[in-house]
Amino acid sequence: MPDSTATSRMAGDDVIQGRQRLIFVNRGDRYALSTLGVFADGAVLWRFGSTDVDGLRAAFADGTLTLTPPEGAPLIIEGTASGTVPALESWLTPELLIGDLADDLDDLNDRPDSSRRCWNALLAYAADPTAANLETVRGSYHAVPEHRRIYMLGDMDQNDVPVRILLAEVGETIPARNEGSTLTVTPEVREQALDYFRRSRAAVAGSQARRVADGPESTVALAVGGHVYPNGWPDPAGLEVLQIDYPATVVRDGRPYASVMHAYWALSTDDTGWHDRIAAAGRGLDARKLGEEAPRRPGWPAARLGVMTALLRDKFERHPAMAATLLGTGDAQLSYSDWASRYWSSSGANWLGRLLELVRSELTAR
Repeated sequence: MPDSTATSRMAGDDVIQGRQRLIFVNRGDRYALSTLGVFADGAVLWRFGSTDVDGLRAAFADGTLTLTPPEGAPLIIEGTASGTVPALESWLTPELLIGDLADDLDDLNDRPDSSRRCWNALLAYAADPTAANLETVRGSYHAVPEHRRIYMLGDMDQNDVPVRILLAEVGETIPARNEGSTLTVTPEVREQALDYFRRSRAAVAGSQARRVADGPESTVALAVGGHVYPNGWPDPAGLEVLQIDYPATVVRDGRPYASVMHAYWALSTDDTGWHDRIAAAGRGLDARKLGEEAPRRPGWPAARLGVMTALLRDKFERHPAMAATLLGTGDAQLSYSDWASRYWSSSGANWLGRLLELVRSELTAR
């Protein structure tokens, strides 16, 4: 298998994306070849244990995990073979592997990984070559796992030589791209390296302008939801009207419900008695508590996104003042907080935030 492959796991109804690679696990009397997976929520799992990225160091330090078990030790490959460990040599160290997993975790959460952070620091230095910006480049370059540094520029004609030129002192001799060759850093060589990133910065800016000709690719995030008001909703309610448990009548199949949350959970069951109890609940949160106990109707996981979309559209069609509040969020990315579900919340898939953005866009397009 390559360095890592895609994987996933279920957490309740939510699918958590991850990456996995091979590792040896010390079982006391033998070593087992297992997959080591890192997931978007920060969990790190192997067949016989779990931790987080920080805890991996302890697992390597105490011998629970290893890249190279001792030659001749008993070995099992579950479901395939058993025998003894051959002579193995890894091109990784535990720290390099942990660095790879940290980059995987960044990628899974749509964050810049260590190479991208270094690249961004280099472009900033090219625009403003100060000593402080150079130190930022130095720190971010050394944060890239060593075996990944030659790939970080995406330019195999150069590898990471332009970076190392900028980090070297004038007069210093450093390894060049070709094995066994060197180059001496002069003011001219350093200026050429700096110009490499100036040209890269200009190319990135031009590409960005073409990509976003119809508007920005990303916007400032705005937090929505996550608030509970046991003594009643604030007046004026402001953005709280965007919460699905805010009292706002919605209608589905001719039947009114006190809020989107009432309707959602009532419609999640095909048991008439449970449906009516949920619909009659005093608050949206009460409806959810009842709904969590009720039996789900067949196919609900596949239907729930469509149901929620229809309910949100109805809410903002039926309540113009609330629609105006939604429109007032402009083009902000809406990060919805819902402690009870990673599927709906910004701590996971953020489907509620995304659906609010969809309805807002539909209202704006009219």
